[in-house]
Amino acid sequence: MNIALFFTYDVSLRDWEELGLLDRELALYNSISEDKNIKFTFVTYGNDDEKNILGENNNFKIVPLGNYLNYKNKYFRFILSLLIPFKLKKELKDIDILKTNQLMGSWIPIVLKYITKKPLIIRTGYDALDFAIKDKKSKFKIILYYFLTLLALKCSNMYFVTSKKDIENIKNRFKFFKIKNIYHRPNWVNITDSKKKITERKKETLLAVGRLETQKNYINLLSNISNSDLEIDIFGTGSLKEKVKNFANKNNLKLNLNENINHSKLMDLYEDYMFFVMYSNYEGHPKTLIEAMSKGCIPIILKNENNTEIIDHYENGILLDSEKDSIEKWIIHLIDNKKELERLSLNAVKFVKKHYSLSNAVITENKDYQSLVNKNK
Repeated sequence: MNIALFFTYDVSLRDWEELGLLDRELALYNSISEDKNIKFTFVTYGNDDEKNILGENNNFKIVPLGNYLNYKNKYFRFILSLLIPFKLKKELKDIDILKTNQLMGSWIPIVLKYITKKPLIIRTGYDALDFAIKDKKSKFKIILYYFLTLLALKCSNMYFVTSKKDIENIKNRFKFFKIKNIYHRPNWVNITDSKKKITERKKETLLAVGRLETQKNYINLLSNISNSDLEIDIFGTGSLKEKVKNFANKNNLKLNLNENINHSKLMDLYEDYMFFVMYSNYEGHPKTLIEAMSKGCIPIILKNENNTEIIDHYENGILLDSEKDSIEKWIIHLIDNKKELERLSLNAVKFVKKHYSLSNAVITENKDYQSLVNKNK
């Protein structure tokens, strides 16, 4: 079986490598190709030099589109991208399934579906339309996301979302179109046992991972801990970097801002911390949260409609009902109650192993592929 995986629009294999995400993003496809007779063709937005990144691997083939879209004008690039499916027709003639993991760029495999008569899977890590509305994007962009989402829903054979709440929202938003091909496929973690016990970790230094953008709500997070002895390490970059730094300085906060690091190093880093904090106004199905939980971190999370699917309050983490709910209060309580600390840490690991393991994702992915191929015979 041959699967064509289309990268997010304008993202290359080299981008994955430079961001330290290559091993994580390839883990699922490595596991599938090892377990089953399945090969993958990665359609990326890089150049020919990307073909050397993966070395000699007979299960992976790289088809870079960068040479076709080598123009600075974004509107011209978009118009050219609509013609790419016709260039790819011969290149992908032996493909059994078309798949993309993002809404952006999905128009290329959508067009190819009708050219090649092959089934299409579209998977989204978050509801882009919902995010655009909550981000208060322009009406024009919201309308574009609406019709792109609708196009993806109507044209795909299977449409995957990572959150059950996203299924509910999408069905309500597009209820007049009788959407029936939407499925829940959460993010996954390649779980390895932690080397450090929860009691051996930093207890008054919090860990946060994520972009320094409005959605992540860092200013209010820092405000919450500003009158405490707590310290916070943040790993991430973004447009609010200086604003976050200035707020910390003005409020005499112990803040350590760090650049993004390689994913494998990040997975090791989780083991240094007792507490992982996330204060986002909204999320899809956050990978960093389930990764931290898999390493035994106790999550302290500002409650929103999506993360309640992951966190069961005081069972596998702490859900803050509002921004007024003191983080320091919970940390003091748990540090003073060793049994509760250990119970929450253990439950966090168990929950992720049960629901979000890589092995489960491989089994489900294989079943989805087989189902589509059988229906297409």
